[in-house]
Amino acid sequence: MTEVTPLNSYSEFQTLINSGQVVIIDFWAVWCGPCRMISPVFEKLASDPEFSSIKFVKVDVDEQEQISQECGIRAMPTFTVFKDGAKLGELTGANPPALEELVRRYA
Repeated sequence: MTEVTPLNSYSEFQTLINSGQVVIIDFWAVWCGPCRMISPVFEKLASDPEFSSIKFVKVDVDEQEQISQECGIRAMPTFTVFKDGAKLGELTGANPPALEELVRRYA
């Protein structure tokens, strides 16, 4: 069972997005109501065996400003997909069906 991993440093972010694995990052903030609403959906997708090839991570935008700035995050929640250092996709907003579609597209 896969779980959502918090990203705690810029170097960890660089290593992960360049790993060759599909990575989906949930950019969130403690004070963001919609982030709290969609978090259980993101966690459920992360634990689904169908998506075991994807690495699910979270970035607190207030704690990891450098990562947020590099990714151009302007609103929360924003979900960004990376592989081999390239951004493949992005979704802004707490929209469970759209989030599931984003995950399925890169599984």
